[in-house]
Amino acid sequence: MAQIENHEIKVLDKGIHCAGCEARIQSVLLKLPGVQEVKANYKTQNVLLQLDPQKLTVQAVKEKLKDLGYSTE
Repeated sequence: MAQIENHEIKVLDKGIHCAGCEARIQSVLLKLPGVQEVKANYKTQNVLLQLDPQKLTVQAVKEKLKDLGYSTE
């Protein structure tokens, strides 16, 4: 059975501006193999996610966010 991990990624520079940004982040990240759940929040500038670390690393998620134009810690 897969070990699912919870992670919180902080987006810098108030990059998540609105609900549209939240939806875009959630849509793109949910397509990545190993991502179980994603919740982006423009008020807190956080992306909460559940992932299978055997399929995907947190660093790979941060790289995808960077590709979308979001800087992270």
